[in-house]
Amino acid sequence: MAGMSARMIAREEVVTTPEVCDLLKITRQTLYAWMQRGRIKPWMKAGGASWLFVRSEVMKAKDLKYQRA
Repeated sequence: MAGMSARMIAREEVVTTPEVCDLLKITRQTLYAWMQRGRIKPWMKAGGASWLFVRSEVMKAKDLKYQRA
């Protein structure tokens, strides 16, 4: 996923950190913990403490939400 260029990702496929938290119904702290564990992978850093994610990757993480890591 890290190799995906901006041209390969449609704008509606990119979601922000707050949008991911809302979609997964988790806190920002939980999202960052999941990132550290490799449970969800950000697409790119958006500046500051914000990350951008590909919606399909977020949906994969949602499917794993209730499974033990």
